[in-house]
Amino acid sequence: MLKMGIALVLLAHGIGHSMGLLQVFKVATVNPAWHGDSWILTGPAGTTATTIVGSILWIASIVGFAALAAVVIGWLPATWFAPLAVGSAAVSLAGIALFPVAFPLVSTVGALVVDAVVLAGVLWFHWLPTDVTA
Repeated sequence: MLKMGIALVLLAHGIGHSMGLLQVFKVATVNPAWHGDSWILTGPAGTTATTIVGSILWIASIVGFAALAAVVIGWLPATWFAPLAVGSAAVSLAGIALFPVAFPLVSTVGALVVDAVVLAGVLWFHWLPTDVTA
């Protein structure tokens, strides 16, 4: 049951990154204060490059955290856990750093917390999904 809960949090975190894509492609307005720009990328790189970078980061986060949830459940090899966890959290943090107002504040804080817990669990506590029995 604990594995399922962890997997659901990771999957929900991954899916949450879709809010950036929804707003960039004008499917929904997630944060009315954000218009697809990055505080550091848009000026030197332009709007198109900024949109591409943001889309890549959010898609990578979605796929990475969905795969991480599958590892926790046991659908993918446990050896993938640490690289996927660190990579997905790093990509998510990069997206938050480049686009800090892309999401509502509560979502941004929640994403930071999940990313920090994932990184601490893997890098500091050396946690693996095999450490949880059920």
